[in-house]
Amino acid sequence: MTATALSDDEIHQRIVDAIVDQRLLPGTKLVEDKLGQVFGVSRTRIRQVLIRLAQEQVVLLQPNKGASVARPSVTEAREVFEARTLVEAVLVRRFAAGATTADLQAVAHCVKSEETARRHGDAATALRQSGRFHLLLADAAGHQTFSRFLHRLVSRTSLILMSYGPSEATAPAGRPGRWVQVCRCEEHRGLLAALRTARRSRLPVDVDRAVTLMTRHLAQIEAGLEWSAPEVRPGDWTTQLADTA
Repeated sequence: MTATALSDDEIHQRIVDAIVDQRLLPGTKLVEDKLGQVFGVSRTRIRQVLIRLAQEQVVLLQPNKGASVARPSVTEAREVFEARTLVEAVLVRRFAAGATTADLQAVAHCVKSEETARRHGDAATALRQSGRFHLLLADAAGHQTFSRFLHRLVSRTSLILMSYGPSEATAPAGRPGRWVQVCRCEEHRGLLAALRTARRSRLPVDVDRAVTLMTRHLAQIEAGLEWSAPEVRPGDWTTQLADTA
């Protein structure tokens, strides 16, 4: 239970963060009473947060069964990657056209942090920075609608990777089930270089190259998924959430 009451937005974000960080696995039952105890709020408030998460397709709400972390179908997963390809192509072009030096520095710092985390075996930080790379590009692109949309798609991508990620990946200590890295940081490094060039030159050929690299990057992530992967058994989600509450 928290010492200071959290807002609904904060509770929502902490649950989303736990999903993106792969601390809440697909299929995990989210019991309102337990969530209320973890966050120190009423069931009524928890229910409103769960309804919002269900609208974002991160949580599944079923009559007489309650809430659980969503497990996207293969069709839904493919649609998410198709949507990301279309959305991120636009965002890359907008970033190249209007990103500031500070925006590029923030992205560069993110890539460096991801690389450092991987070298030190800090899978959780590497994973968080991997998703943040895409969100920084989106937020700096100046397209509010697509930026909000991508934030939702990144959350759903994490569920997809936990459901269908390569089975040889292993979980760090204290984390249940399959542990999947979202992106390879060497590809992020290449994308950063292409974005720098595109922003500096503003030439269509350089902007197109940056878009091509992003499209290829997303396609490679999708190509690495195992659509017949077995379901991962959820662990003790109260422990995972309590770490951030």
